[in-house]
Amino acid sequence: MGKTDFKQLVSVEMRFVYADVFRRKSLLLMLVLWPYMITGFVLIVGSAVGNPQAFASRVGVDPAPFFIVSSFILMSTFVVLDDIMWKPIFDEEVGTMPYIVSSPVNRLMYYIAIPLPRLTLSVVIGLTSVVPVLTLYWGFEGFITSALVLLLGIFSALTFSPLATSVAMATYTYSGESWRLMNVLRPLLMVLVGVYYPRWVMPIAMYVVTALIPPSNSVELIQRLLAGIATVERSLMLLGVATALAVAYLPLTKLSVLRWERSKLKEGVKV
Repeated sequence: MGKTDFKQLVSVEMRFVYADVFRRKSLLLMLVLWPYMITGFVLIVGSAVGNPQAFASRVGVDPAPFFIVSSFILMSTFVVLDDIMWKPIFDEEVGTMPYIVSSPVNRLMYYIAIPLPRLTLSVVIGLTSVVPVLTLYWGFEGFITSALVLLLGIFSALTFSPLATSVAMATYTYSGESWRLMNVLRPLLMVLVGVYYPRWVMPIAMYVVTALIPPSNSVELIQRLLAGIATVERSLMLLGVATALAVAYLPLTKLSVLRWERSKLKEGVKV
């Protein structure tokens, strides 16, 4: 599959996603407000059961900027997981699965292209949440930090794509298109990535386990930037580990996609 074909896949996915978003403008509004709603909820509950100063002393950053960034990371990173994991279920429900399976499109490239349109929308979410909040808290330094957070958020999502595809395709191959299982895997991966719980305060065993998930390393780097404890050596190491893991998972991704495709072909194309 050439570059032109992949660009066409991305273009088609973008038209599909953007048409849906602009058709339902309330959805776009909710996407913009979502980080503020989650942050407000966490701050209210946290203030009721604990002390914000205790959180700041333990993590190294005030709760408000930490959770607004965490909400953006959650949105940008898990848009990959959601789009890839729910796409087969969506295609099965609306009846487009037979056409996708019987089409000549490279399935691996297809699933790589799926999350890219919503990933561009997550940049808009970052521009309307992370940038103003960090700039308000820390001025020009906060603006620079917010730009780095946006870039690392995109990087985190891209490195998640191979593993998310592998997990989704393996799950569908052996258990079928089941939304119940997806509802179990999603929160589990959310915890392991460490979006709302800094990895450096995790037990060592949990830290090692989460290190095997590519975005958890870039998420840790983002959190270290916020806390002001990100050294050059540590930052390069975390970026290197995330990149290496994403590349290492690519053969597994290809294998899982091919097995899923073969399992669907064995079932036969039903129309």
